[in-house]
Amino acid sequence: MILLLSIFASAIVIIAVFALLMWVKTPHYQPDKVQVIRLLEWMLLGQASDNDWRVFCGYPLRHNEELEQVRQLCVDIDEHYYIGDTRAGHLLSRDGLQELEKVLRALKATPLNQK
Repeated sequence: MILLLSIFASAIVIIAVFALLMWVKTPHYQPDKVQVIRLLEWMLLGQASDNDWRVFCGYPLRHNEELEQVRQLCVDIDEHYYIGDTRAGHLLSRDGLQELEKVLRALKATPLNQK
């Protein structure tokens, strides 16, 4: 009897864990256009953290082709102009900030509702 009870309890626990794992979703990084614009503005102001920039450059944005192209441009800028955290808070050199400003202007020029 105790054996059957322990097998039943084990089965209930296994089913509960399996159901919990099926219910909990994996988090996804899917910034929208407004969030990307905000990040690029923070970069130009020297207010973005290194972590914010690394996450943006490091994860593909498969949900939005336009933002993925912007991300790729930012990765190129990062590879050429990244200088790390400075006293002024900027992560990119002056030339890199100018390139980033061009990307930001182009992104702002496209309609907001475009996916």
